[in-house]
Amino acid sequence: MARIWLLVFLLLGCARIPEAGPLAPLPPIRLEEEATLRIAVAGILSPKRSYPYWTLAHTLWPQATVLGRRGYGEVLDLLHKGQVDIAFLCTFAAAKAVAEGYGEVIARSVPASWTRYRGVVIVPATSDRQSLEDLAGATMAFVDPLSNTGYLRPIRELKGRGYRPEIFLGKILFTYAHDRAVEAMIQGLVEAAAVDGMVLDAMIRKDAGLKEKIRVIWEGPEDPPPPVVVRKGVAPELKREILKRLEEAGQLPEAGIAGFAPASDAEYRRFLLGF
Repeated sequence: MARIWLLVFLLLGCARIPEAGPLAPLPPIRLEEEATLRIAVAGILSPKRSYPYWTLAHTLWPQATVLGRRGYGEVLDLLHKGQVDIAFLCTFAAAKAVAEGYGEVIARSVPASWTRYRGVVIVPATSDRQSLEDLAGATMAFVDPLSNTGYLRPIRELKGRGYRPEIFLGKILFTYAHDRAVEAMIQGLVEAAAVDGMVLDAMIRKDAGLKEKIRVIWEGPEDPPPPVVVRKGVAPELKREILKRLEEAGQLPEAGIAGFAPASDAEYRRFLLGF
């Protein structure tokens, strides 16, 4: 059975994200109490590239406390305990929070015109591997056990083709950021990587040379894009204000996001039924 490895070496040397200490569950937050808002940013991008999310959070809610967590599971735990009010999450993690009753989707990211939200599996341009079937024994970088594009979609595809990923693949590494998974492959630390197509497209737009270094061997279906989730108990008027500010927020090109639009739990509940 393949061993699960953590890319600790990729975490060293990166800017440290603030940790949150023990917190008591928060009471319902209202507009006049905006300074007490707590916003969680999960590991969509590594600390050196996640600054747009932090900037967005502080721009929209200057008095808020912004918390960072490496994995989606840690952010879900904060939401579940009522220790954060707003979270930027991936599609599957958000759907899980909705299904388990402690999160509510209020907005979804809008992919830029030059990208779409889907999972992709990439290999070095010089690799002989041409398809998922060619990944037998390959050392592979995934993003997070709760990442839709960076783990669950490609794993589901392998299972659908009759493979047992834990046996079929070689070593599995979790990088806890999409850009780190790409970088791990470029640096030769792994032979393949599964990442968010929006993030990959954004990285290529920023660094045209990257396209010459990689090759896509699989693309998944287009899924509901990553949403913004609030914890249960947030006052209705604050939810409306959060949505209003998100719609006016502008773009996050580093993640392939052109803006934000209203969304509801229903779309993400339907998505989760597929798993």
